[in-house]
Amino acid sequence: MKRNLLCGATALAALFSMSAGAQTCASPDTSWHPDAAGTPALSGTTCGHEAGIISVCQGAGGAPAAAYVAQVTIADAPGGSFTNIDFTGGAGYAISAYLVPTSSGCNADAACTTVGDATTNMLHGDIPAGSYFLIITGADFDAPGACGPFTAAADGTLPVTLQSFTVG
Repeated sequence: MKRNLLCGATALAALFSMSAGAQTCASPDTSWHPDAAGTPALSGTTCGHEAGIISVCQGAGGAPAAAYVAQVTIADAPGGSFTNIDFTGGAGYAISAYLVPTSSGCNADAACTTVGDATTNMLHGDIPAGSYFLIITGADFDAPGACGPFTAAADGTLPVTLQSFTVG
C-alpha cells in the first residue's frame, strides 16, 4: 500500500510541476488547471519554446515559429465549469491556439478538437472530456520566427482528474 501511495504522490507532484526548461510536446511547458474562478490564467511567451511543430489540424495550420505547449484535462460539467477560454497575444504576431488530444501527439498532423485566437474563444461545448495539448503559437500567415507574449484565461475550472487509485 505504501508503494501505491508513494507512486500516486509522485504522479500528483509531477502533474502540478512547472518546468521552465521543458519545451517539447513530450515534456509540455506546464500543466494548466485553473480553479472555479479561472485562476490562474496561463501566461508566458511563445519565444524560445517548441520549434518543431510543422503541421497541426490535418494541414489546417502550423507554427511559423516557437509554440508554447500546455497539457490540460477537460472534464464534462459539473467538474469542468468553464464555458470558454479567451486568448490574448502581444505585439509582433497573431496568436493562434490549437487543442489536440494527447493520444494524437502534437506534431502528428492529427485533427484538432478545436482552435482559438484573439477573436475566437475555445468553447467548452466543443470539447469532449479528455487529456489535451494546448498549443499556443503564431498564426500560419505570420512571418517566420514571429513570437511574443500571451495570456489564456478560462472563466471556470479545468479540473485535475484522478487517473487511478489503489488501496491494498
